[in-house]
Amino acid sequence: MVAVGVDLGGTKIMAVLFEDGCVVDQAKKSTPRVGTPDDVLDAVASVVRKVDPDGRAERIGIGVPGPVRPGTGVLPVARNLPGWDHDVDVAAGLSRRCGDRRVVVDNDVNVGTLAEVRLGAGVGCDNVLGVFMGTGVGAGLVLDGVLRQGPRGLAGEIGHTYVSFRDRSGGDVGRGELEDYAGRRMMELRARARHEAGEPTVLVDLVGDRRMKSSTWAEALAAGDDVACSIIDDATDAMAAAIAGAIALVDLELIVLGGGMAERLGDDFRLALEQRIVDRAFAEGFAPVRPAALGDVGGAIGAALRATETAVEGGAP
Repeated sequence: MVAVGVDLGGTKIMAVLFEDGCVVDQAKKSTPRVGTPDDVLDAVASVVRKVDPDGRAERIGIGVPGPVRPGTGVLPVARNLPGWDHDVDVAAGLSRRCGDRRVVVDNDVNVGTLAEVRLGAGVGCDNVLGVFMGTGVGAGLVLDGVLRQGPRGLAGEIGHTYVSFRDRSGGDVGRGELEDYAGRRMMELRARARHEAGEPTVLVDLVGDRRMKSSTWAEALAAGDDVACSIIDDATDAMAAAIAGAIALVDLELIVLGGGMAERLGDDFRLALEQRIVDRAFAEGFAPVRPAALGDVGGAIGAALRATETAVEGGAP
């Protein structure tokens, strides 16, 4: 079966034409920064047409930045997409724009994890947690070879599990969720709070008022910056605690680690994380941590796979 897979992100839309287990073409464009969900879906449809101008694909899969209501193709509020402040039926809307073809919608990290299990770092393992560090921390969960969504599409949302109690009187950043320690946006807030309290840091020197990118953190870490090292150390501990808990809960075989932040921090971060998971392992329940293997096209590949492996959500029967 020929399928188009689309990875819809806050900054770019990536699409692949996927046939017989291989990417035969790919295309991308910037995600609209202003407008409405209709403008976003128009942009997605244009990328689909670019990668599949002859309409060869029977199905279209799309990974979106948020929990999708299982079986509906509906993405509720998505803060990093313009005007997306209400429920949007992505499956129906994209199908109408693409010749009423079948469209399957899932969370972007879910489909990225599926791709890694089928074709990437997780090949040969049936019980895998894919953890992707970027602006936040997302994850996908495959158990017994099946991608899990849960009744509300929340399965695998490890970034919103709690790794610490909130200290309401301490002036700390966040509520104690994993993302509060290991998501790049909250890490930046922590760094700036410490800088404003009088701690010098290369992080602020490098970017001033601009956003701290993953490369900023890697550069500060390489320079031995105390604030960067401290915050990344906390992020490593928080990640290890959450992942060790997940291993104990569902007996995982493997952790696949990806996302822009993890890629920039590299093997030193990955190996430190792996060791701290070992330190927390219950009953020798250790799972190795492997780097994601599919890169920028992993999400789009996973969306194509999802389209071919799941029931119809939108479009013609």
